[in-house]
Amino acid sequence: MFDALESIDRQLLLLINGWNSPFCDELMWLISGRYTWIPLYVILIVAMLRKTERQWWLMLIGVALAVGLADIISVQCFKYTVMRYRPTHNLELEGVLHIVHGYHGGLYGFVSSHAANTFAIALFSSLMLQRRIVTVLVFAWACLVCYSRMYIGAHYPADIACGALVGALCGYAAYRLYQWQCNKRLSTHKPEKQQNGRD
Repeated sequence: MFDALESIDRQLLLLINGWNSPFCDELMWLISGRYTWIPLYVILIVAMLRKTERQWWLMLIGVALAVGLADIISVQCFKYTVMRYRPTHNLELEGVLHIVHGYHGGLYGFVSSHAANTFAIALFSSLMLQRRIVTVLVFAWACLVCYSRMYIGAHYPADIACGALVGALCGYAAYRLYQWQCNKRLSTHKPEKQQNGRD
């Protein structure tokens, strides 16, 4: 059964990677870049800062925690434990895989840190802002980044799917921790206000 799943995973990758063109190579390379999306991160953080007001520092901690956990878990708990070679390092795909700009990446690819990080940001920001259009846009962005990673041959679909799951769980956990801290601070300050009111 594992061999069958491995075969399906490989065929899906080759299907995605095979739909290539010089224009798409450049576009997907740009989309896959870590620094391409800095303006988007700034916009999301500013939007969350405006909503959180006095709890802005808790929100920043939440963002850092979501991404930090996703990145650490994807690398330390999966990549260096499972040790599944990236498609670009799989000798069986040599000469078959379309490689963009000679990019091979690190040796191991399961799970995708790109997928984990983007889905952590997407879920955390969508829960924070709670607007349908924001949710649609950030998850469309996360899926586009994930697609680009398969297009350039850096990850199998299973790497992406599992990475996205890890990231979503980290984003959700960070948001719940943020909520818990906000509620804790609110309950701590409420008695003081009531006491001042009686005075």
